[in-house]
Amino acid sequence: MAATTKDSRADSPVAPTRYAELASTLVREIVEGRHVVGSLLPTELELAGQHGVSRHTVRASLRVLQDLGYISRKKAVGTIVDSANPSAAYTQTLGTAEDLVRVAATEVRAIEDVRNVTLDRAMARRLEAPVGGAWVLLSGLRVDARNGSTPVARADIYIDASLAGLVEAIRRYPHVMVSALIERERAIAITEIRQIVTATLIDATLAEQLGVETGSAGLRLIRHYKDALGRIMEMTDTVYPADRVSVAFQLRRSKVH
Repeated sequence: MAATTKDSRADSPVAPTRYAELASTLVREIVEGRHVVGSLLPTELELAGQHGVSRHTVRASLRVLQDLGYISRKKAVGTIVDSANPSAAYTQTLGTAEDLVRVAATEVRAIEDVRNVTLDRAMARRLEAPVGGAWVLLSGLRVDARNGSTPVARADIYIDASLAGLVEAIRRYPHVMVSALIERERAIAITEIRQIVTATLIDATLAEQLGVETGSAGLRLIRHYKDALGRIMEMTDTVYPADRVSVAFQLRRSKVH
């Protein structure tokens, strides 16, 4: 399922491991230009000495960076920095349908409120997430940067409580997807995105913010961003006026055996 604009675990928080911490450090160094694209990273032995870890830890960290697209490893050459901003593609595992999510480059976040929340039954039911989960909620409008920051949608962004340290980066880089920041800053690969689309009516408060009539039709897009273990790292709950978003399905016929 693809959503385009016209013109979104387990219950326990993620405990960082030594290899994940090292992977995050190396990603940050690449993003900040301390290891430029095309250059070689230090050897495993050198990295182990620099960071006070075992070579086993270094290898595990480098596998994470390779999976994320930051580096490649070649025999007799070494570890090459391939990208400081690798792109990610998402495809449906079974191959009978595609679930693609595209975010307009001109839409940016305008965060108005940040608070800690624990999902009660009503919130968990609405978000289709586990009851009792601890999250940081960032709320605000999504605006069209091309047109004087015109509001186009209202978004609630939930990040796992273990990722609370990313709030400043989420504010600082409003044009960068939160899932991309999770990958870049914490070296957690987002391997699956689940999207739930429902119809809704826009209430008076939101109608005034978005410049539409109270009670007019809208679409609610809930997205779960999951890591390789199936844990939800981020959730988004976004409401668009119906005339500002479209949802498309692409189905592929299965082969008959």
